[in-house]
Amino acid sequence: MNCKKKDKCAQALTSSNTLTTGNLQKQLILFALPILLGSLLQQLYNVIDAVVAGRLIDSNALSTIGVAIPIYLLLISIIMGIAMGVMILLSQLYGAKQEDQIKRLFSTMLIFLLFLVVFIGVFGAMIAKPLLNLIKAPNEIMNQGTIYLQILFLGLPFSMLYNLVGAAMRSLGDSKEPLYALLVSSVINLLLNLVFVSSGIGIAGIALATILAQAISGIYLWRRMRKKFPILALKKQDYVFDRHLFMTTLKLCIPMIIQQASIFLSLIMIQAVINQFGKGQIAGMTAVARIEAFILLPVQSFGNAVTIFTGQNIGAGKMDRLKKGLRFSLLISIGIITLLSVFMLFFGERIIGLIVGSDIQAVTSGNSYFTVCAWFYPLMAIMYCLAGVLEGAGDTIIAAVHSAASIFTRLAVTLILAPKLGFLAIPISTSAGWSVAAAIVCARYFQGTWKSKRFISTLESRKTFLAEQD
Repeated sequence: MNCKKKDKCAQALTSSNTLTTGNLQKQLILFALPILLGSLLQQLYNVIDAVVAGRLIDSNALSTIGVAIPIYLLLISIIMGIAMGVMILLSQLYGAKQEDQIKRLFSTMLIFLLFLVVFIGVFGAMIAKPLLNLIKAPNEIMNQGTIYLQILFLGLPFSMLYNLVGAAMRSLGDSKEPLYALLVSSVINLLLNLVFVSSGIGIAGIALATILAQAISGIYLWRRMRKKFPILALKKQDYVFDRHLFMTTLKLCIPMIIQQASIFLSLIMIQAVINQFGKGQIAGMTAVARIEAFILLPVQSFGNAVTIFTGQNIGAGKMDRLKKGLRFSLLISIGIITLLSVFMLFFGERIIGLIVGSDIQAVTSGNSYFTVCAWFYPLMAIMYCLAGVLEGAGDTIIAAVHSAASIFTRLAVTLILAPKLGFLAIPISTSAGWSVAAAIVCARYFQGTWKSKRFISTLESRKTFLAEQD
């Protein structure tokens, strides 16, 4: 490596993006805010799709999106789980200033994901209709749902590009560029939605708009990453597949994949129950899912910020700074989610009506969900922040455990109460699942075993061993 390239890489490793020094309160807010805004824009994709489908096409189109999206998210959860695992390990490597390992890790996972998404995309497109049949999707939306899913699956490479590059940039302390990419993408998604739907393409136009917008955001982010972080601007000779790094990352990723897949698998199973209640409840729950995604964004964003903050500070060996950051994040997250909970208790019906229009059954069903679940949202603030510390430290197994426990609880409560309470069983089971998950995460955090899960130590030991062998 020549001197000029070394200087650029060293600059990237000591840039102002680091979260290991300086005013931690200011850093956490400035780092979490772009993540929050980016997540808002990501959810805006879903809201735009729902509003365009419900208002400009018909109620069947809205129900199609509500039924199909959990299936798509179940398969894409594999990509999301891997991206999260890569983000955790990269943040620890960045905190420890291990330049060579950063390059090898990014190259390894980029190669792996490229082959993976092609397989998942083709496989998903082939089984789209059987999956819809499996969850008992209504016959009137079967054809639309199949087309919608097939287009989304075949566009997976663009989603992978954004997720991996965005995760890499956040792990190095830059949460702004992923935000800018999504801002451009959201505008394009809206414009293409209007153009395609007005042209009579229907639900296929909504899927095409989403894929094209994701492609633009992914390519933009790739170009910005290579310019801003020379350490990630891989040359031809930098593309290697490191089996040890891959297996180390896989240990982090598998629990994260299980967590992500569990979340969406539970959505599919619950959706199968909701589908039996009728189109009104399906539309109401579709609206609820969109609204709730916005409500949970602030606490999820601080949880993601805490994950990177933890990874970098554990890599740098700064435990006291880590704990101070956690306390601050908990305070902010609980305050925000409490205000949003009160807001939904008073104005839930009006917000749901903005999405579903004059469908009284959908509005009533959706509002009954918030009447129960709004009281449990503060628990989610605690869970996301503490889980952020555990995952950032490398203790990712707990992610799979609390997700599985939450799903089992939700399904059990739903199956027991649905015959007696109908749709009301859905919010009750959801709240019960959240409570169990929060209890598990809290117990794991106070147990303290996460402090010894520093994955960077494994890589350092291997590096020392190889040097001694040479």
